[in-house]
Amino acid sequence: MTHRHKTDSGVTTRDDLEARIEQCRTLILGSLDGLTEEQAREIVVPGRPSVLGVVRHTAYVEGVWFGEAITGRPRAELGLSVATANSWKTRKADTIASVTAHCREIHEHARANLAGLDLDDVVTGRHPRTVLSLYTHVLDELAWNTGQLDILRALAETR
Repeated sequence: MTHRHKTDSGVTTRDDLEARIEQCRTLILGSLDGLTEEQAREIVVPGRPSVLGVVRHTAYVEGVWFGEAITGRPRAELGLSVATANSWKTRKADTIASVTAHCREIHEHARANLAGLDLDDVVTGRHPRTVLSLYTHVLDELAWNTGQLDILRALAETR
């Protein structure tokens, strides 16, 4: 089934979802622009992740939902934290460049895994879901993280 906003718009629901996810990806990676490594890693709100940690987590989100859920491959095999709680934590070796590269790699894998799937297709990873459900879940998470990054970045810049 092809989902369309309006019959005359020519824009499919999938096109719209992909454009919105790409916009979030751009905003998320852009949140690191101009920050020093120290600013990116700094915990500016006690008990919360750093800017770099949130960006790292977004790769995890896409890796789980557009990787594990579609391919059935385990998280560790996909280069992801096994536990969600660890996805927010930066590693000593993490840098702005390495986290950005990891995100871009996950984005490419996501695009490849989604290619050829219809929104109504059901993937059977850990729990059966439609591809539409995956898109909307990831978009929701990325949008939330984008807002969180706006706040953390503003706080990091004022220190």
